[in-house]
Amino acid sequence: MEQGVCGGYRTSRSNAAGRQALAALLGSTRAQVLLHVAADPAATATDLVHRLGVSAATVSHHASVLRRSGLITTRRTGGSVRHALTPLGCGVLDAHGMGCPR
Repeated sequence: MEQGVCGGYRTSRSNAAGRQALAALLGSTRAQVLLHVAADPAATATDLVHRLGVSAATVSHHASVLRRSGLITTRRTGGSVRHALTPLGCGVLDAHGMGCPR
């Protein structure tokens, strides 16, 4: 089965429909932010900017929407901002066949 990496998750044709549904629900960039946060909770907001190839303002906006929706939490440590998946965020990924790091 063909595999790739999406937000750090191993993906296959079997969950391509789940990725598409997640992108339809959240929007493709927001879905990618959620997947990257889930895949690497140690990543900073700056890391997300580089990985996604979008501006800091774009990452901040999408993280804010995900936070207000209860899918991630955010903490500031010194000059770094880190996001973490909530149980609801894990549930959304699980429901879309992405699995959730435990």
